[in-house]
Amino acid sequence: MTDSLQPRLDRLEVLYSEQDYIIQALNDTISQQDRELTRLNVNLEQLRMQMQSLRSELSPDINTGSEQPPHY
Repeated sequence: MTDSLQPRLDRLEVLYSEQDYIIQALNDTISQQDRELTRLNVNLEQLRMQMQSLRSELSPDINTGSEQPPHY
């Protein structure tokens, strides 16, 4: 190889290494966010189930807040 091509090749190798590092860091971030999103979805579903359970336990005579009290 000629001496003029070596600095260009070195620069390309450095750029490749930097891009590889950035891609791996982005992949790690996306994986972490996916795990967090999955955890939050599970928690949300648990809360929905709890809300349904509480609603079914309420008597039909109890005002659930969707209607105004009779004194209004």
